[in-house]
Amino acid sequence: MELRLRILLSFIAVAFSVEPWKVSATCEFPAVFNFGDSNSDTGGLSAAFGQAGPPAGETYFHAPAGRYSDGRLIIDFIAESVGLPYLSAFLDALGSNFTHGANFATAGSTIRPPNATLSQSGFSPISLNVQWYEFHDFHRRSQIIRNQGGVFSQLMPKEESFSRALYTFDIGQNDLTYGYFSNMSTDQVRAYVPDVLGQFRTVIKDIYDQGGRSFWIHNTGPVGCLPYVMDRVPITAGQVDKYGCADPFNEVAKYFNLKLKEMVQKLRQELPEAAITYVDVYSVKYTLITKAKKFGFVQPLRACCGHGGKYNYNIHVGCGGKVKVDGKEVVVGSCKDPSVKINWDGVHFTEAANKWIFDKIVGGEFSDPPIPLNMACQRHPAQ
Repeated sequence: MELRLRILLSFIAVAFSVEPWKVSATCEFPAVFNFGDSNSDTGGLSAAFGQAGPPAGETYFHAPAGRYSDGRLIIDFIAESVGLPYLSAFLDALGSNFTHGANFATAGSTIRPPNATLSQSGFSPISLNVQWYEFHDFHRRSQIIRNQGGVFSQLMPKEESFSRALYTFDIGQNDLTYGYFSNMSTDQVRAYVPDVLGQFRTVIKDIYDQGGRSFWIHNTGPVGCLPYVMDRVPITAGQVDKYGCADPFNEVAKYFNLKLKEMVQKLRQELPEAAITYVDVYSVKYTLITKAKKFGFVQPLRACCGHGGKYNYNIHVGCGGKVKVDGKEVVVGSCKDPSVKINWDGVHFTEAANKWIFDKIVGGEFSDPPIPLNMACQRHPAQ
């Protein structure tokens, strides 16, 4: 009898030692609503300011598809993983289907509203607060359209989809580079990070107040390893790490991520019904860039689609632009094999890199709490 009791107690101990998300059923997300910048823009900026032209989209879509890459983005792989179609951009009026969510991200977007126009600064006027206004209006009007019936009603999400959806965020990189390109020092950029994150926090709470419960938040990547930053912002040899990345810019990115994680931890206390997953894409991207050869990639700091210079990047002639070579005008095209390159155009990642990054984060190894994407509706027991 004593032996049986010991065995029973052992089983109970094991059962209670297992993290709850490891035994829970996977989540069924009927929709994904995404907010962000060019890292997850599936057509927003293209719809508003003109299509990102060839050779963008060449690898997967075989034509421009509103993405600043040769193919799919991480958000595309997220949609695939949860069994949903690719997200239509909210701003795209042509051929869009919002049944399973919408994408409010636009290339060049910041969290904090920019104080200059797109043509002046290169940054989108559609900052995170504007994306929130768009979402708020979309939520209300989509249900009006759905209730009216007719052909357009079939292109709108159900009301219950908003509370059961996955809300994804990939934004913040442009808030850092905006400062650098405005001739701010790294200390000055670092100083305004709390204000930037305060505005981020407000949007998360607003979405929660409107019924959102499952949040998947990416931190920002190693901006000091991106050609468009290293080419445009002066750095000294002593500020370059052994992999060729600009250390001061990466240090500020890590500070941003530290404060972002603290913000997430506070939000978990303030929003008791929310499941908030913080995803460390910085570590994944930095590993890929610094150990490129190990993973089958080459020249991690050189753009695939670009022209000239140390990084195959030129601010004046971007991917798809035209230059004169030996007196002849030629289009700046992509490299021979984008599948072995990490950087697409000096700013963004290739489809191959995006897929590699997604494969690393989908299982939860780089998440806090360490839950996979398909269980991102499960609340952490410590929340």
